[in-house]
Amino acid sequence: MATQAEQAVPGTPRSVGPVNLGVRPTVGVGAAGKTVAEDISALVRAEVELAKAEVGKGVKAKATGAGAFGAAAILGWLGLQGLLITIGFALALVMPGWAAALVVTAVLLIAAGIAAAVGRSKMQTPVSLETTKANVEEDVEWTKSHLKR
Repeated sequence: MATQAEQAVPGTPRSVGPVNLGVRPTVGVGAAGKTVAEDISALVRAEVELAKAEVGKGVKAKATGAGAFGAAAILGWLGLQGLLITIGFALALVMPGWAAALVVTAVLLIAAGIAAAVGRSKMQTPVSLETTKANVEEDVEWTKSHLKR
């Protein structure tokens, strides 16, 4: 008949008399290495997805800036047209009608200046990968601390 030590179940403490020999490993080094590699691979994939999301957010801000530049171009063109109409009224009639056209022109040019300023500020904002960088640094530190054990 087998003794208690001979009937030990893998993964449970095994005793031979009063001496405890510890826990039998349930997986080999190869399997453990494979699990670690899979976990690292999953972690890297997650970090890449985070980086993609952050870059997408930055690209969206750049697209908004480009749209503001487009608005500035249209408003600038309308302002130029208004200025030309104003000059025409001023030269042809020299009466209050041209003053109204001048006010419209001034408003359009001011709006173009504001749109250009907004577009410029949006285009100068850098794309940030701070969250990804912090996560990768944290992952490296965690890995280092667990490899030292």
